Amino acid sequence: MIKLENLCKRFGDHTVIEGLSYTFPDRGILALMGPSGLGKTTLLRLLAGLEQPSSGTLASDHKRVSVAFQEPRLISWLNSKDNITFVLSDDKDSSKIADNFLGKLELSAVSTARPDTLSGGMKQRLSLARALAFGGDLLLLDEPFTGLDAVLKERIVPLIKEANPNGLTIVITHDQTEAELLGATILHCEGAPMNALRAEK
Repeated sequence: MIKLENLCKRFGDHTVIEGLSYTFPDRGILALMGPSGLGKTTLLRLLAGLEQPSSGTLASDHKRVSVAFQEPRLISWLNSKDNITFVLSDDKDSSKIADNFLGKLELSAVSTARPDTLSGGMKQRLSLARALAFGGDLLLLDEPFTGLDAVLKERIVPLIKEANPNGLTIVITHDQTEAELLGATILHCEGAPMNALRAEK
């Protein structure tokens, strides 16, 4: 359960979110949509606990949160596989799990390559592989399909759909087709600053 009550987020004199109240469903896939610069990424960071509200409340009972950022944010000095095992340090099967997700995201051939040798699309897939491997009951994905062609996107969509069957997945996207591929409920961000979320019926 995630419940927002009169949530506000400001950066200095700039208000990004103002008076936002919303109760998210316990499970399913939501596609967070709205114009660029409206605060979707800020909201995702608040949900992840990476930012704190300026005022209002955000209550969540999720125990394990996994995030794939809009910029891949890979660890430059680690190879592809180690970028995944790094977040699985408490799991004795981390090597096997990493190999599994590298395979699923079609990255097995670059498992020993460092991020600076990968294409933009490969970096995006590696970031997604890391988030899916980490797992959890709240999966937050900020434009996870950036740099991927339509064919590859269609192959990866099922992995996201299957990743968190008993929890909540929130995906930021500007593409209605991506939301439809995911079978997601579209959640429109409204206001400037953001002050409402409206589920598309």
